[in-house]
Amino acid sequence: MSKLPKPFVERLENQFGKPAADAISAAFKEQRRPTLRVNALKASDEEVMGLMREDGIQFERIRGIPHAMAVKNRSSSELLESYLAQQGSIYLQGIASMLAPLALDPRPGETVLDLCAAPGSKTTQMAAMMEGKGRIVAVEEDEVRFQKLQNTAWMQGAKMVTPRQADGTLVHHEEPEAYDRVLLDAPCSAEGRISLRDARSYSFWSPKNIAIHAKLQRRLLRSAARTLKPGGTLVYSTCTLAPEENEGMMKWFLGEFPEFAPVEFDLPVSSVRRPGKGMIIALPTKEHEGAFIAKLQKRR
Repeated sequence: MSKLPKPFVERLENQFGKPAADAISAAFKEQRRPTLRVNALKASDEEVMGLMREDGIQFERIRGIPHAMAVKNRSSSELLESYLAQQGSIYLQGIASMLAPLALDPRPGETVLDLCAAPGSKTTQMAAMMEGKGRIVAVEEDEVRFQKLQNTAWMQGAKMVTPRQADGTLVHHEEPEAYDRVLLDAPCSAEGRISLRDARSYSFWSPKNIAIHAKLQRRLLRSAARTLKPGGTLVYSTCTLAPEENEGMMKWFLGEFPEFAPVEFDLPVSSVRRPGKGMIIALPTKEHEGAFIAKLQKRR
């Protein structure tokens, strides 16, 4: 881990122990196989698998994640140029990215808020999980990222998605207690996405960067909490390992909003830690990046 900032390495060892920190280091070196999600709004698994076999694309299904597959003999860029991707039958998406929607478990007919939605990976995954029935409001403030969100929803045929360019920290003023479920996949310090093949992925790291993100996360969580109906479900997720943005953030949140209670859940990945009730850290592995997910329910 010599390329990484020394304070970051020390934090990992203190947080997870040296054996786990060494395993995380090994994962940071990996060149992972491309993974994709069959878009159930446009095609079935069987249709996509048949077409991939015709094109000589070697793949395997990912256990426990509906419609997810890993590809053995094509690069991500090659898959993006394929007919299947161009017409929206598949969507390239990392395994870690697919976990938060599984935890939220949106149902057909519900009203869902995706508070930091661009580029739309999780948004369109939820649309497929809901069978295109119900409503998803997908919020993104940045103009360029908002355009990507719009394009993803259109390409995936997710007509139930309403993209909205807005500041996620202020949405609760317009729609208090309006949603059955809320996904807050928050901007974060992205420690779980570090790749030692790309210096840009870790050169940003600093305690100051973590603190800046934590401040924004608190504002977003306040908004998320207030947009949720009594009895509704909130999932908070990040792609970082920093406890200030993860379990520490949940400790703050439950103190600030005592009407919420953590909900236990499972994820279909093996390398996990449970830092508290209703929380899971998926540690980076050769198959997927790292992620933190917490699930909470608002009392009626």
